[in-house]
Amino acid sequence: MTREVVWDRGVSLPSHQLWLDPLVVRSFAFISHAHTDHARRHKEALLTPQTLALIPEGRRPRGWRMLGLGESLRRGPATVTLYSAGHMLGSAQLLFEHGGERVLYTGDIKLRQPGGLPATFVPRADVLIIETTYGRPHFRFGDPDSTVEAIARWCRRALDSNVTPVLLCHALGKTEEVMLALAPYGFRFALEKRCAPCARDYAAAGRSLPEWTELNGEPVVDRVVIAPPAGKDEVRRLGRYRTALVSGWAKDTEFARLFGADATFDLSDHCDFDELIEVVERSGADTVYTVHGYTADFARSLRKKGIHASALEATEQLVLAL
Repeated sequence: MTREVVWDRGVSLPSHQLWLDPLVVRSFAFISHAHTDHARRHKEALLTPQTLALIPEGRRPRGWRMLGLGESLRRGPATVTLYSAGHMLGSAQLLFEHGGERVLYTGDIKLRQPGGLPATFVPRADVLIIETTYGRPHFRFGDPDSTVEAIARWCRRALDSNVTPVLLCHALGKTEEVMLALAPYGFRFALEKRCAPCARDYAAAGRSLPEWTELNGEPVVDRVVIAPPAGKDEVRRLGRYRTALVSGWAKDTEFARLFGADATFDLSDHCDFDELIEVVERSGADTVYTVHGYTADFARSLRKKGIHASALEATEQLVLAL
């Protein structure tokens, strides 16, 4: 029953008592990355060393098995192997192999990487469980290197006008990767207080970062400020500033308007619609389950291509209704 996949407040391979990023605490679960919507205090968790390092102490699992990218372990008669998901430091896909069947769970995944880095590798599988945050066709992002260049130009124009550029980014993962992407342009950075501890943890987990300082209420000169999208009290103290939302949600006009940004850039740490299609094609899976985001929409798009696909939560609801 390796191909059996169910949803019960999280993805499960019930025949093997393995949970994949469950929403509630379980006895044994895989944590794909350190964002708080994926990390729980499980009795025991399988995760990469970097993911463990980035999970705050109060949210860490009570026990863990660390596994590096490209490494495998035996779980009963099955084999589990982790591969990079390209989403953030430590993020991993999980490949489960048993009885000649292969099940791939992506977690949050990103194929195209800025800076000329190779695209994220997608293992071959019979069954694919894929996160579909941006699973609608209007989520098509520009080339990441071109987008980074556009962000750099926007920041430089602001600085040349004696205006502080403020990039609105998720504190963990996005802030640090944006700093690394913009570093070749010679910028210095100032981080809002919620981003600062995440940057320290990121560096401690093995990713060296450009020089930065923490906002302390004083004027900021000649620095690019990075802050979370929600809550801008410290940003408002900067005086003359402009804000830019850096997110895949820049493609959603209503969402972008919520944050009142002066500019938007569709630089994302998730796959866009076309990349999600590419993940499915690269996996070669004959069965696809979608989780999180626009699950039903993306599954419908796959079925139009002749691929057997369904939204996993919707599949569970159908079974309950029967």
